[in-house]
Amino acid sequence: MAASASPEDSEPLFVLEPLPELSSVIDSFAGANPFLLVAGFGGILYSLTKFSDPMTKLWTSSLTLMIISYIATDSMFYSMIFTSIHVLVFFLVWAAIIWDQLKVTLGMNRARVLSIVSFVVFTWILTVLGTAIGMPTSSGVVVCTCVTAYIWWTYYSLEPARV
Repeated sequence: MAASASPEDSEPLFVLEPLPELSSVIDSFAGANPFLLVAGFGGILYSLTKFSDPMTKLWTSSLTLMIISYIATDSMFYSMIFTSIHVLVFFLVWAAIIWDQLKVTLGMNRARVLSIVSFVVFTWILTVLGTAIGMPTSSGVVVCTCVTAYIWWTYYSLEPARV
């Protein structure tokens, strides 16, 4: 039989280094060349106003932001985080601009919006209650999402929406 070591002596399966603080990343932007930052953000504004195609606006401005943030922070990780935030904000603004067309295309009405909001709220409530009784948060979110989705699916298969 092989001898086993105590759990304290074993090496963890995943080693996660603590992430650097966000203040040092912000300080790296403050310490970057101001002409480079002005030129980069000017390039982003130029690409957002010059092109008429939204996807061309997105990839040119995202590429410019990724390069500028990589030069400023010397970290591809933070560069991609900033680019992801830029893409999210871009799509939120674009969806707000074409909201009427989006509502028609997706068939959005008050009942559908109410059901989506109630799904999110009830999933959050179940996650909070599960965390209060000792359920791990990450797996609790998955379990509570599945439970709420099952209840939502059951309700809509028993009571179909009438248009």
